Amino acid sequence: MVESAASAAPPNNALGGVVASLLRPVLALVVLSFVVKEGIVILTKAYTIRLHAIETYGYIIHEFDPYFNFRAAQYLYDNGWKAFANWFDYKVWYPLGRPVGTTIYPGMQVTAVWLVKSWLPFWFGLLEWVGASVPSNVVAKSAWEVSKSLSASGSNVMATVASIMATMGMKWNEMSLNDVCCLLPAWFGAVATLFTGMLALECSADFGCDEGGRFGTVLDKFPLLGCYIQKLTRPIRGALATASGMDVDANKVPPSSRSCMQTTSLLSMLATMFFMSTVPAHIMRSVGGGYDNECVAMAAMTLVFYLWTRSLRGGGAGSAATVPIENDNVGAYVRGKQDSGFELSPRTRSAALCGALTGLAYFYMVAAWGGYVFVVNLVGAHAGILVLLGRHSSKLHAAYSAFYVVGTALATRVPVVGTTPLRSLEQLGPMVVFLGMQLVEYCERVRTRDNLGRKHLWLLRIRLFALAGAAGAGVVMLLWPTGFFGPISARVRGLFVKHTKTGNPLVDSVAEHQAAKPEAYDQYLNILAKMAPYGFGMIALGFSNDASSFLLAYGLT
Repeated sequence: MVESAASAAPPNNALGGVVASLLRPVLALVVLSFVVKEGIVILTKAYTIRLHAIETYGYIIHEFDPYFNFRAAQYLYDNGWKAFANWFDYKVWYPLGRPVGTTIYPGMQVTAVWLVKSWLPFWFGLLEWVGASVPSNVVAKSAWEVSKSLSASGSNVMATVASIMATMGMKWNEMSLNDVCCLLPAWFGAVATLFTGMLALECSADFGCDEGGRFGTVLDKFPLLGCYIQKLTRPIRGALATASGMDVDANKVPPSSRSCMQTTSLLSMLATMFFMSTVPAHIMRSVGGGYDNECVAMAAMTLVFYLWTRSLRGGGAGSAATVPIENDNVGAYVRGKQDSGFELSPRTRSAALCGALTGLAYFYMVAAWGGYVFVVNLVGAHAGILVLLGRHSSKLHAAYSAFYVVGTALATRVPVVGTTPLRSLEQLGPMVVFLGMQLVEYCERVRTRDNLGRKHLWLLRIRLFALAGAAGAGVVMLLWPTGFFGPISARVRGLFVKHTKTGNPLVDSVAEHQAAKPEAYDQYLNILAKMAPYGFGMIALGFSNDASSFLLAYGLT
């Protein structure tokens, strides 16, 4: 009887497997359709609620700083980049005047002018050509006439675009610079909402493709203690995973088939987008008419954070052992995350590409707002923390190196920044992390190539870091008396000293340059201030990997 039942079980299991294989794509399509629909609704609401001031008062620039920014955008629109970069405005700070081109973060102005002159005429022309409605405040022009005008002014690329539009029967629909500057905060508010949701999507998915992408506690890989911490916290993590529906291991999904399109991750993205779209702290910096640097910088900042966590996803095989297993002093765990010698695995190349894209996004952040100092220090701190927690890998090295090199090189091209990333004390931390990571990566590659044991590895590390430390100390001793290193800026000092003692009246008079009061968190973050500790604890105890641990570093700062 038992044998007959056993023999009858496989057909039932096979039938169930067939049904499951047929239903799974259908259910996945239903979930994805729901997420896309609700995502569009959230983004639409994020945009429309920021138009309240425009719908009430019209297309008016609000407050002093936004109006100064609009005036700068108007000058750039009328005179071009070369004149803007050398513009000395004698009408402000009278009678001293101000060299605007070298003291402003021009990213927002460049974005507005590019939208007015390049993207929006094409986009609105395309919408009208396909029969969609266009805003009532656009002005339609002949694409042929615009093409001739642009060609005469030397704008050959846009002249070609206008000529193609004219050939296709499209119109050149322009929106005024004033209207674009009024709408820009609302547009970028929705964009920042989307990027924040993508950050949540990336950090809540368990890819399990390597040790860096597998969920666990934040201390799982901590030297010496990590294995014991894993054993002690495994029941806690299991309970959290089961209760939250994030136990992908229970579904027997192979790591190679996992993606960020996991149901719980998609719902986390929607929830995050909802909160980001409505949180007062974000709305107040992205309301229509509030043409200030933060409205663009928030989108750039969240894009940097998303791309940085994306670069740590990884996947693929590491270096293969060239010695018998019984003689392998390195171990499968280290070889699984580390390249050997001068080889570059596909995983490492992918991380380097994403790191370079992160550097490009960081460049836009630098061009848009002085808060870029926080961004580079946060990414650098996260990379350094991962190394200290025993999570160093070739993937991490490639991602951070590409980010730092590309981002810093491009940041120095912003006139107001110049060589500050290489001289300012508040930006030397990321540089130290970058240099230290090169030494760690060298040691790890030599370790896997030469099959070094723990003792020989530590001797190599001590010698290399001692030599590098001595060389670094010598360089600092030579450069310090020359004044090469600049002091900590007044804005940063204002966060740690009383606002009347920074020595800069302009900084002392602005509340955002001072440490926040406890009441401000409830006022501007609302319920999120109460929910954050629970999310922090869940990540630390059960859902921490290379990417999601970034949220812990962000929360601590």
